[in-house]
Amino acid sequence: MRLFVLCLALCAAAGPAAAAEKPVYKWNEANEFYFILPAPQELRFKDADRNETVRPWGFGLRAAGAGERFSRTGALQYRTARTDGGSAFWLLDLLVGMEYLTPQGQGPLRFSAGAFADLGLSDSTLYAAPALAAGMLYVTDREALTPTGLTLGLVWRPARVDIENAGAGRAAELRPALWLKAGYIFEGFWSVKEK
Repeated sequence: MRLFVLCLALCAAAGPAAAAEKPVYKWNEANEFYFILPAPQELRFKDADRNETVRPWGFGLRAAGAGERFSRTGALQYRTARTDGGSAFWLLDLLVGMEYLTPQGQGPLRFSAGAFADLGLSDSTLYAAPALAAGMLYVTDREALTPTGLTLGLVWRPARVDIENAGAGRAAELRPALWLKAGYIFEGFWSVKEK
């Protein structure tokens, strides 16, 4: 019993000393919340051999990194569209890739370019396609550790995407498309605090 109490006392004394050496963290990565603005995209129904124009819109959340020139990035986005016949379909995308961000200059503008793998789901259809992006960031807080501010960008998917259910159980093909996104990058919540 004495040995147990002695070990307990030693552990209690060593706890504060070990805790003092550990770094304290606060979040410093940046995140972007964005809206996908409706832009015309061509949808070709396979059974009728005809094309329709749809305008998908949606929103997404992206891990934007800490403001380095090259950084890994990933986003989860949701889009929905309605055909001329009134039926609707949705697209859920996971975008993973790399982004280049110009260094901070004298002005408030920074520019970006990125390449992504678009891994998506629409109803029961899984698809994969490449995507390229270009955009600009209007920096609202030049003192922040990470880039923060308003964003405007273009995303281009150069590949066709097959969708098994584009409304009313009809198979269709979504042609290569360009869409516009607008959002806000905000500083994250934790990083290593300086001593």
